[in-house]
Amino acid sequence: MASELNQQRIIDEFLRCFRKMLMEPELSGELVRIAKQHINEPNAYQVIAEAVSSQTTLKIPEEHSDADRLFIKLLMDTVKSDSNLY
Repeated sequence: MASELNQQRIIDEFLRCFRKMLMEPELSGELVRIAKQHINEPNAYQVIAEAVSSQTTLKIPEEHSDADRLFIKLLMDTVKSDSNLY
């Protein structure tokens, strides 16, 4: 039961993020730009999370939830996959 509640909470957080991106189309470009700028830094995950919060309307709390971690990882994987295409 707790696992199902946790999964639902993660899904709900992701949906809020995607709704925000749909309402603010420029947000996704900003997220990719931030990730590309910081992807090769030693502590890229943390730097990207902080930059997203300070430079966009998407706020990631200091205490990252499972959904926050998945979102940042997805963003980093997307940038890495994109750079592998070229």
